[in-house]
Amino acid sequence: MTYWLNDVGVVSAMGVGQQATLASLNNYHTDTPLLQRNTTLSAQQRPLYVGMVNEVALDEAKRINTFIELCLAQLQATLAQLAHIDKSRIAVVLGTSTSGIQDGERARAVFEHTSQWPTDFDYYQQELATPAQYIAQQLGAQGPCYSISTACTSSAKALLSARALLKADMADVVICGGVDTLCQLTINGFDALASLSDGLCQPFSSNRDGINIGEGAALFVMTQGESAVTDNAIALCGGGESSDAHHISAPDPNGLGAQIAMQNALQQAQLAAHDIDYINAHGTATPKNDAMEALAINRVFGNNTPLSSSKHLTGHTLGAAGAIEAALCWLLLKGQGQHALPYNSLTTASNVADIKIIKQAFKPKLRYCLSNSFAFGGNNASLILGIHNE
Repeated sequence: MTYWLNDVGVVSAMGVGQQATLASLNNYHTDTPLLQRNTTLSAQQRPLYVGMVNEVALDEAKRINTFIELCLAQLQATLAQLAHIDKSRIAVVLGTSTSGIQDGERARAVFEHTSQWPTDFDYYQQELATPAQYIAQQLGAQGPCYSISTACTSSAKALLSARALLKADMADVVICGGVDTLCQLTINGFDALASLSDGLCQPFSSNRDGINIGEGAALFVMTQGESAVTDNAIALCGGGESSDAHHISAPDPNGLGAQIAMQNALQQAQLAAHDIDYINAHGTATPKNDAMEALAINRVFGNNTPLSSSKHLTGHTLGAAGAIEAALCWLLLKGQGQHALPYNSLTTASNVADIKIIKQAFKPKLRYCLSNSFAFGGNNASLILGIHNE
């Protein structure tokens, strides 16, 4: 059975929508970074690069819902083709790590100044399930509806969970993906872990010194059996998961859990390592993650498969990262050589295991892409997307 990713709506620092995202990808130059400095999110007012969605004001109430609405608007044509589906057979699975905590921070700031909570704020907005429930309300979906929160693998696992719902015949359509917004919680939390870069992140460079936090959303319309798209239809061909539980925040330096996730994804997709044309690496630009991931990729793929991290384009969007990076792979597959792969311009030589890092833009035709997501607690997920003409 084939599991189709019929369409995607995407929002990030690269822009709102498929065309804006592709324009940022094709026109990116290191002299004009997409990330921008912000001082309001850091408790120390440190000027930090963040991947901000400029189209939505940072202090807007229920900002996470606005991201969702922007994605759903992009999916209207595809959803209209599925209007005949029984609402009880439409499910929603969403990955998030912060949910509506930004609204809580905004409300707290108002309370500190006025001793009154804003009338438009309710604590329920911070529940992890709230974004998924909001999608269900917007669409009238009455099938299974829940959120997954496993830090940076959340939305990658949401796609795999959506696939499981279809396979178990619990739904005919699943709206799946992830969403997260910038907030003080994550900025200061990662700062406390000494994981933030003072400049722009440099994945796989020997100069790498940490991550840039980002925000955004990506929503897919997943079905099984027959695709709603006739040409260049994209499928979720396979996925792999593992949990090595090495450490609460540091990755296993041997990369065994990451290796298992990639191998499981290849096995489920019934593909060999040489079938993969591009790897979107997790590539956070922290010293330990990149070293671990390069080691794991080298053991599975050698130095033969082109790879890069796209986090210098979006920032690390945490719970939304898996879906947004899968969306980039989806767009590259759909474009069939029209669009440039993300590249990592290394200011210094790489000091990680021997892998084939893309260092300048080029536009190959792709058949299969693998996207990695790794998270706190040793939680690992790998997705394989592929193009079909059936």
